[in-house]
Amino acid sequence: MVQDLWAFVLKTSDLRTPVKLVGPDGVGKKLTARKIHASGSIAGARLRFLDGENLNLDTILDASDGHDFLNRSGTVYIGRAECLSSKFITALSNKMRSEPLQLPRFIFGFRSIPVGDTDRSLENMKKMETFVLTPLSERIEDISPIARYRIWTLSLKEDFTQRWEEFERTVLPELLTRQWGGNVEELLDVVSRYCELSASEHGTRLVGEINSSVSSHWLKEQIEKMHEKLLQRWEHEDSMVEPVLSSRDGGVR
Repeated sequence: MVQDLWAFVLKTSDLRTPVKLVGPDGVGKKLTARKIHASGSIAGARLRFLDGENLNLDTILDASDGHDFLNRSGTVYIGRAECLSSKFITALSNKMRSEPLQLPRFIFGFRSIPVGDTDRSLENMKKMETFVLTPLSERIEDISPIARYRIWTLSLKEDFTQRWEEFERTVLPELLTRQWGGNVEELLDVVSRYCELSASEHGTRLVGEINSSVSSHWLKEQIEKMHEKLLQRWEHEDSMVEPVLSSRDGGVR
């Protein structure tokens, strides 16, 4: 299923239409939302996670005082979307039709296929792409590529091959042959812990790992140096500006 899911991610990443992800807790709906957002969003766009059970309609639709929540978000993922009322979905659908360019991409995470009024309200929403995710126990073939990708994201380039080969030889066989009871989140946790142990054993680092030997004093010094260089650059730029372009005359500064 992971290959079909990747094709779905690529297909929907550049679309502004809503996305519906269906599956029980832990199958990877949030992870899929992250991939859709990362593949198609512009630089600096944000991904926000909301809980459908406690979601206030005003949080989504209120644009008063220039604090429009939607305009500050690239993608909004609403989990437990089955808890949303048909009234909420209808109001959001109307907003999508009236101000499509002002809204982010919406991704809805359902634990089960919606029925009744909720389903009918979703049908009235503009074209929605849907993908159903099943538990890992029903798709053992996905364990290896998911684990490999996780190791790749956590490892430095020079460490990846050895770390993956060791994982493939020592850990993966057990995950593939035992009665797997976990889901994507549990698998990612297993792989992450393996990477931490591997890095410790081989004296290597993980991607994003902060060296504990770096002191706050050293960081403060670096920030001060950067600030000093920035001021020097600004002073140099000011010295290059002709008098007629001074700030008093409406120039660049």
